Formats: sequence, structure tokens, C-alpha cells
Amino acid sequence: MANQVREKISSMLHNHNYTLMADESRDISGTQQLSIVIRFVHDQDIDMNDYSNIVKDYFLGFLPLQEFDAPALAIRIVQFLNELNIPLQTCISLCFDG
Repeated sequence: MANQVREKISSMLHNHNYTLMADESRDISGTQQLSIVIRFVHDQDIDMNDYSNIVKDYFLGFLPLQEFDAPALAIRIVQFLNELNIPLQTCISLCFDG
């Protein structure tokens, strides 16, 4: 089911500009991970009602981290977006904590 949701999000992002939000955290075992969230303005509600300009946030997943410098994080984020077939060309802003 998660893959179907991700595929639907990916197809929506081919026609919408989006913001990528990422934040580092530790899970209960102490493993460092990066949470990835996508935000965009959807011109129609997911239930296909006639709403316009609805801001949608979608959690895409946690990425386990082995390296914590900026180049390593950037490479991992780009790999993840490519794996999900999310276009980099429509990313218009980035948001990071810390």
C-alpha cells in the first residue's frame, strides 16, 4: 500500500512545484535517520471534490544515515527522490532544521 501511495504522490509532483522538508532524528535504538516530507499546493482535493489551492504534506519515509555532512545528505536525498521517481526539476524550495 505504501508503494501505491508513493506512486500517486510521484505522479502528482510531475505537475506541481513542491517543497522538500528534511529533519534528522534518532530512533529508539539510537540510529540517526532523516525524515523526508513533501509539501505542495494541490489544485484539487485528493477525494476529487471541487476544492482549490489545498496545501498537502506527505511523509515519504525515514532514511537511515551513516554520514552527516552536507554533501552526503544531499546525495542521499537525491537518490531517494530518484528511487521514487520524484522530479528534481519541480522542487522550488528546501527546508532543513539545524
